[in-house]
Amino acid sequence: MSDRVDLVFLGPSLSREEAAGIYPGAVYLPPASMGDVLSAMRKYRPHAIALIDGSFFQTMATYHKELVEALSQGIWVIGASSMGALRAAECAEYGMIGVGEVYEAYASGDLEDDDEVALSHVSEEFGYRPVTEAMVDIRASLAAAEDAGVIDHSEFVELCARQKARWFMERNLLTSVEDARQLGVADDRVKELGTFLRTSRVSLKAQDARLAIARLRDLPDGPMPEETRPTLPYSRVYDATSARDVVVHSDMDDPITLDKIRRFVTLTDSRTSEIWTEVRRRAALHRLMAAFGVEVEPDDLDRARAALAADLGVSVAHFADECRDLDMTPAQIEAWVKEEAYVRRAEQWVGGHAMYTLFNTEFLNHLRRSGEYRAARRGAAFQERVAESSPHRHTQLGMAAAMAVYQQLASWEAPDDLDAYLTDLNMGSRAEFYERLMTAVASGMELFGMKAIDPALLGAEDDGMDHALTPKNTRGG
Repeated sequence: MSDRVDLVFLGPSLSREEAAGIYPGAVYLPPASMGDVLSAMRKYRPHAIALIDGSFFQTMATYHKELVEALSQGIWVIGASSMGALRAAECAEYGMIGVGEVYEAYASGDLEDDDEVALSHVSEEFGYRPVTEAMVDIRASLAAAEDAGVIDHSEFVELCARQKARWFMERNLLTSVEDARQLGVADDRVKELGTFLRTSRVSLKAQDARLAIARLRDLPDGPMPEETRPTLPYSRVYDATSARDVVVHSDMDDPITLDKIRRFVTLTDSRTSEIWTEVRRRAALHRLMAAFGVEVEPDDLDRARAALAADLGVSVAHFADECRDLDMTPAQIEAWVKEEAYVRRAEQWVGGHAMYTLFNTEFLNHLRRSGEYRAARRGAAFQERVAESSPHRHTQLGMAAAMAVYQQLASWEAPDDLDAYLTDLNMGSRAEFYERLMTAVASGMELFGMKAIDPALLGAEDDGMDHALTPKNTRGG
């Protein structure tokens, strides 16, 4: 087998030990949630991905377009068993490969409800061991009991209906024993049912996971054929997710979101205003040229690619590899080259005017081009790690006090007009800014060994923050 990298997002459906026995060369990752596929694509540059388990209750679930983007880049994507079966049924038309009985049931319409595969499980530390059981597995085990003559068909139907009526966090196969007793099933048959369910339970999810991992192992070494790859449709929401919420890793392997890198620089670099002016100018020129219908020619793109490569200190031949090492996807690389080509054309006849709101990606592109991205990524991730374990993180100082403390900790000047500052530097609401400010304060106090501050001594005031504006369904902020 080649040195290809194949990823498996796996949790409670199958143990890591059993999975590794089927395909020892795969990289096994925790259940996927929003942005994890995008993060894994940047970190591993995989040949193929098998999505088996995913998170959905405590976080946003894996976006369909993450999988479509992987497919558009020629990455094989397999889905089975749990979240993978759901997404495979929904993304089959884009080339995602569905495997197993659960997938077939969703694809055919025999199953429609997401809760059929949902369950509760413990953490990675304890091997994602299930605490409750999925409805598809409960139904399969009760069907096996019917086939074995332990229950009749009417009892099977009623026992399934009672389990289905329960919240997925409360489903357990052995609850069907008490359900049978309440139905008036004879005691000896109830006992027989309990013995059968303890010794002969069926897990479709485990069976399908085994099949998916074997299918992953047996894929061709090369990428998906060009003609089978889908085109990723544009979506503003997905574009924002890709720009903000993807987790990348520093050279110390600390995880950090792209948005937190940008906010780290905003609070720690005195040149932030100049950076924003430059990237807004570029965004304005790019959008203005596109709005006027100006087309860039192949020669324009070649000159733009050469200019960006020169700024990164690499040859044109190594430009794409360097960009990928800076956490960019192929689509983002090409978009950056096209933006540069537009800007170079526009500078010849428009001049610079900051007319549009800047997005996260353009800001990070500026850092990539100036050679500061890796240091920013490392610093933001390190700051986050220190702050997370610091008791200072949860001190309620109030905005003015927090700014005063941070001003003493760093070469940062508190603005006279906070709202204008937040608007100019694209920092969002006061609540979002305060969360990032307290991260910086907590890490600084921790590193300098400072004692906890009593907010009462600082006269913490009401800063007029609307905490409802703090992002809830994002990994940025």
